[in-house]
Amino acid sequence: MKTPGALGRSPRGGGRRAAARGARAGKPGRKGRGEGGRAAPPARRPGFFDAYPRFAEEGTVAADLARLNYRHELLIAANASLLKDARVLDLACNDGRFGLAALEGAGAAHVLGVEARDEAIARGRRAFADYGIDPARYEFRQGDVFEALARMTPGAFDTALVLGFLYHTPRQYELFAHLDRLGVRNVIVDSQVIRAGGRGARARRRRMNEGEPRVFVEMRWEGAAKDGAIADPRGRGEALSTIPSAGALEMWLQEFGWTVARTPLPPPAPNTGVYRRGLRVAMTGTR
Repeated sequence: MKTPGALGRSPRGGGRRAAARGARAGKPGRKGRGEGGRAAPPARRPGFFDAYPRFAEEGTVAADLARLNYRHELLIAANASLLKDARVLDLACNDGRFGLAALEGAGAAHVLGVEARDEAIARGRRAFADYGIDPARYEFRQGDVFEALARMTPGAFDTALVLGFLYHTPRQYELFAHLDRLGVRNVIVDSQVIRAGGRGARARRRRMNEGEPRVFVEMRWEGAAKDGAIADPRGRGEALSTIPSAGALEMWLQEFGWTVARTPLPPPAPNTGVYRRGLRVAMTGTR
C-alpha cells in the first residue's frame, strides 16, 4: 500500500531528472556550439602582424599568426599609452617582434632588445631591415638578461616589456629589483602562471594573518634544449626555473612601488586558450 506522500513519485527523483533531460533534448543547440555540443573554435581575425608575416614564417617560439595578433592586442595595443614616445627595454626579446610592434604600432621612440640567442637576434635584424625600420630607433643586444641589466644606467628607459620570460628563470625578484634601480616607470608583463584551482585549492584560499591571499611559486627543472628555453650554465641539459601564481607576480611589482592592473582579454582567437583558462596572464605596473 502506498503512503499518501509517495503517490506518483519515482525512486530518488528519477522522474524529475528524466523529464528535465527530455526538456533539454528538445531545446536548440547553444549559440556557438558545433556538432555534439562542442564549442566552435574561435575564428582568426585580421591583426597587426598580418603586415609583418616574416615573424610568423621564420619564428621558432609561439609564432602562430593568430597568437601573435592576439598578443599584440593584449600587450601592445591595450598599453599604447605606456609606449607612446617611450624609451622601451624589451627583455628576452627573441626576434624583436613586440619591440617592432611597440615602434610601429604604438609609437615608441626607441627600443633596446636584449636576447641571449644570437640566431634570434640575426632573424630580428633581418626583419627590421626588410620592413624598413629606422636603425636609429632600435638596438639588439646579445647576452644574458641579468648581466645586461647590471650594466645599464638608471634613467635610460621609461617602459619595460617582460613578455614570456618570467617562467624561464628562478630570479624574478632580482629582475624587478633591477628595473626599479633603473627607474623604469611602466612594466608590461606577460607570463605563464600557476592557476589557483584544482587539487589543493582549499589550502590556497586560506588567508594569511593580514588578510592577504596566499601566493605561490612552483619550482621545476626545465630542459634547456628546446628553442626559447632557459639557459643552462652548468652543462647539465636542464636548469632551475620557477612559475609564479598571478598573485606572486602582483606582489613582486607592488614590492617596488608599481601600481598593478590586470589587462582585460581581447575576444578569443585560435591558440590562445591558456589566457581564458587562467594559465597565462597579462598585467601592468605603473608609477
